[in-house]
Amino acid sequence: MPRPPRSAAPALPPARRAALLALDRCLRGQDIQAALDAALGAVFTPTGVPGRQEPSKAATADALDAALATELAYGTLRRKPSLDFILATLLRDPQALPAAMHLVLAVAAYEILFLDRIPAYASTHWATEHVKTAINPRLGKVCNAVLRRVAELGPGGPDDAFFRQPPLAHEKALCPGGAGDEALFLARRFGVPHWLAALWLEACGPGAARLLLAATCQAPPLGLRFRPQVPGAAERLASLAAQPCCLAATACGVALASPPPDLADILASGQAVRQSLAGQAALEALGAASWPRPVWDACCGRGGKSLLLADAAPGTILASDPNARRLAGLNAERRRLAATAVAPFRARAEAFTPRRPLSAILLDAPCSGLGVLSRRPDTLLRRTPKDVADLARVQARLLRHAASCLAPGGLLAYVTCTISPAENQAQLDAFLAAQPRFRLTATHQTPPESPLAEFFFAALLERAD
Repeated sequence: MPRPPRSAAPALPPARRAALLALDRCLRGQDIQAALDAALGAVFTPTGVPGRQEPSKAATADALDAALATELAYGTLRRKPSLDFILATLLRDPQALPAAMHLVLAVAAYEILFLDRIPAYASTHWATEHVKTAINPRLGKVCNAVLRRVAELGPGGPDDAFFRQPPLAHEKALCPGGAGDEALFLARRFGVPHWLAALWLEACGPGAARLLLAATCQAPPLGLRFRPQVPGAAERLASLAAQPCCLAATACGVALASPPPDLADILASGQAVRQSLAGQAALEALGAASWPRPVWDACCGRGGKSLLLADAAPGTILASDPNARRLAGLNAERRRLAATAVAPFRARAEAFTPRRPLSAILLDAPCSGLGVLSRRPDTLLRRTPKDVADLARVQARLLRHAASCLAPGGLLAYVTCTISPAENQAQLDAFLAAQPRFRLTATHQTPPESPLAEFFFAALLERAD
């Protein structure tokens, strides 16, 4: 009698498939957003799966799954070191498991601990079935048992005492203080390298360090910058600032915990653009609207701050960057917004010398990005203490060159999106010691208790003669 056909292996749910693909690409070196874009393109189509749903329903299902995939990819990456520690304590021999299984366990554990709308049994089921059918059938029971123990830890994960366990074998070289090492505890608790927890402990103290590290685990709010010259912008800003989802607001911007229903219309109309409110506040604290024009934005990137300066006051904004793709993005956006005052050109900041000295220069310096880890969690996959030192040397060189391009009485604004004394206050101290013609007129640093989950440093320097 013939054997019955074997049932097909259950398909991995599309959101999990896209998240795993994006994370695998990111862990191999690709930028997380580029990896996620590629994964979403590979898994989803604009109209869904032909023949299985009506196009409109399929598109809706795809959109929901894509949103879940995004949450899983970014959320897991933000907390991966913490998740890895939790799993390492629950596994008998973590090193014996393949890397693909570690990734599946991390994503499923993130779902169980931090996504309250997904039942733990559902996360355990898809992960176990995927391990059995796609990785190793013998490891299915291990996956099931470990994720059941993860679920026992409860929503939000274990308490602080769990993260104060004695050092694991691979941690002993990092923390001579053993189980009492505060940096080790914070690194485990908030999912950052030991060196970063130690840096912030020393620079800020335990209370502020904990607040800063907690912010790295959060998804940052939606930042919108409204353009007051566009009809209806001021009214829409006032309306959103009064909503319960508004975490903070300034004269031109808001930070929202959730996007408004008409976000696409707001952006398409040109009333507002996406921009971190913490970044907006940094330039506002330096009085950017009153800087003399023209202003040279020496490291403009995609031009968010150049466009802000153009909207803040009339006058030319010179915007330079060495990266052609970033400049292409700026050119497209300035054309869409009719921001004719912005004049982009390709150049390295230290290689460009204006024809005549300028009255104002913005140096949004390349930095370690340690203040925006909530938005760019993959930064920690590649940053090292050496990077911080190397970038500090680059920043010092750029500051010296910018100072040489400034007219007497001119303003030099220095901005970073990092929390690193070597790149911020120490950089200013060294510059002022070497440049007696300059004086510090304003400084700004996003406070650790800020609800914005992003942290900027900014300073305004004036040339005296």
